[in-house]
Amino acid sequence: MSEIIMISTFFGENEFVLNLELQKKVQDLILKNSEIYRYSFDNQYDNSILDILSKIKNNIDTLDLFSNHKTLIIKNLNEKDISKKDLKPLISSLEKIENDKNILVIFVNQKQLTFLPKLKIEKQEFKKFDKNDLSDFIQKISKENNVKLSLKAKSLLISFFGDNIGIIYNEIIKLSNYKSDIKDTDILDLIQEPNLSNIFGLTDAISQKNKPLAIKLLFQEYNSGTFDLMIFGTVVSQIRNSILIKEQHQSPSSKIDIHPYVQKKLSSFVNSFELKQLKTFYSKLFKYDRQIKKGKITAILSLELFISEII
Repeated sequence: MSEIIMISTFFGENEFVLNLELQKKVQDLILKNSEIYRYSFDNQYDNSILDILSKIKNNIDTLDLFSNHKTLIIKNLNEKDISKKDLKPLISSLEKIENDKNILVIFVNQKQLTFLPKLKIEKQEFKKFDKNDLSDFIQKISKENNVKLSLKAKSLLISFFGDNIGIIYNEIIKLSNYKSDIKDTDILDLIQEPNLSNIFGLTDAISQKNKPLAIKLLFQEYNSGTFDLMIFGTVVSQIRNSILIKEQHQSPSSKIDIHPYVQKKLSSFVNSFELKQLKTFYSKLFKYDRQIKKGKITAILSLELFISEII
C-alpha cells in the first residue's frame, strides 16, 4: 500500500500546465468534499507577510467543525522575504500534520522550496516543453476533448503559436466544438476571426515600415477583444518562425518544422530583414516579456513601443 503524503509542492516554469494540473487537483478535492482555503503572497507589503503566515498556521492548527477534510493552497511564498525564525512556527505546524489524512497543504511556486527538507513532501515539477513535450501535450488535450488533429494540423498550430501552450489549449477547445477530425485546412478556415489575420497584416506593415498601419492593426486586434498577452505571444512566435525561416534560407539543406502556409505568409517580413535584425527583434521582445511578467509594463504597451523602436 502506497504511503499517503499530505504536503505537496507544485513548482516549475511551465506556469500554464502547473495551473491546469492544480485546477484538476482542486476539482477532484471538491468532489471529495474537501474545504478549500487559498493564500497568496503576491503583491503584499512586507508588514503583512507575517499576518499571512499566522493565518496559515492557525488554519493548520485549527480543527474545522464543518468539514472532515480541508486543503490549503499557498501560492508564491518567497523564502528570501522571510527569516528562518519567522518560518519556524509554520514548519512546526506542518510537522504535526504531515501524517494527518484530514488536511492537505499544497505549496505553489515557480522555484522549488527548500525550507521543508525533513518533511515528507510530494513534489511535482512542471518544466518548459521541448518540441516532443508540446506535441504530446497537444495529443493529450485533443484526446481529452474528443478531437483528432492531423500531423499537419498540429504543425500548423505550433507554427502559429510556438510554445504558447495557453493559446494552443484554448484553440484545441474551440476546434473540438467544430468537428471531431481536424485537418490543417480546417484550422485555416477557422482563422477568419481575430488572432492571426491581423497578426500577419502587422508583420507585413512592419516589413513595409508603415508605422501608422502597424499601430492601427495592433489596436484593431486588441479592441476586437483579443487578450493582449495572446497578441504578444503570437507576435513572438512569428518572429521566432521568421528567424528559423531565414536560417533555412541560408542553409537550404537544413529542415524546419514550420507549416508552408506560415512560411508563405511571413515571406515578405523575412525578406525585408537580415538575420541579425530578426534576432535583435526577438531579443527586444524577450526583454519586454520579462518586464511584463514583473508587472512593469502591459503587453499591449510593450508591442506599441516595440513597433516604434524597429520602424
